[in-house]
Amino acid sequence: MDIGIESDVNIGIKSSMSNQPIKALLLGVLLCSLALQSQASQLAERAFELYGDKAQFDVYRRDTSIGSHSLTFTQEDGLLRVDVEMALQIRYLALFSYRYLYQATEWWQDDQLIRLEVSVDDNGTSQMISARREGDQLLVESDEGSRSLESGLITTNHWNRAILDQTQVLNTLTGQISEIQVEMLGNDQVPFGDEVVDAMRYRLGGELIDTDTWYDADGRWMGMEFSATDKSRIRLISSGMEQ
Repeated sequence: MDIGIESDVNIGIKSSMSNQPIKALLLGVLLCSLALQSQASQLAERAFELYGDKAQFDVYRRDTSIGSHSLTFTQEDGLLRVDVEMALQIRYLALFSYRYLYQATEWWQDDQLIRLEVSVDDNGTSQMISARREGDQLLVESDEGSRSLESGLITTNHWNRAILDQTQVLNTLTGQISEIQVEMLGNDQVPFGDEVVDAMRYRLGGELIDTDTWYDADGRWMGMEFSATDKSRIRLISSGMEQ
């Protein structure tokens, strides 16, 4: 009996001791998960505060509506997910019609781009770009091959005002780095849904010299203007946001 009791006690102690590392590991995983959710939620909270669940833009060429642009914000697996879509259609009399569809999805954590997927249909010509963070590198794959870039790059999808503080950005149309030299052009009044609001106009400069972009005092992206391949100016104007 003594042996039986002693064995039970010893087994109980050994089991308890063997569970300690497992419990510590589970606690560590839980705390790490909570920390990641907190980091992502801080970034997401800011995005949702500025844009709601969805921000929408009307696209014009020479004062004629040619399409739409949208940003959709969600949280996915502890990350902030941003879906971007631009759909354009330009008609030239009854002889020619040009279509363009740009779709991108970004995943962000703690102000860092974790993953990017881009799909472009330029009037029937397709292009794919993807990127993923590995360590301190951003591995980019495109039709032109693979390359390794430094992490911490801001994309050219414009919703993140931090682009104004950069000298290099990840161009989501090429999958390459674009050098920029941001210049503040002054205050403008721009449409925002049914309102007209104050916004600061910036020129990205450098390799994106033809791109002007607007942000309000809170850092909300209010639209942009850039040159098409035929040198006509394309303008994105905010039509508001959805909660």
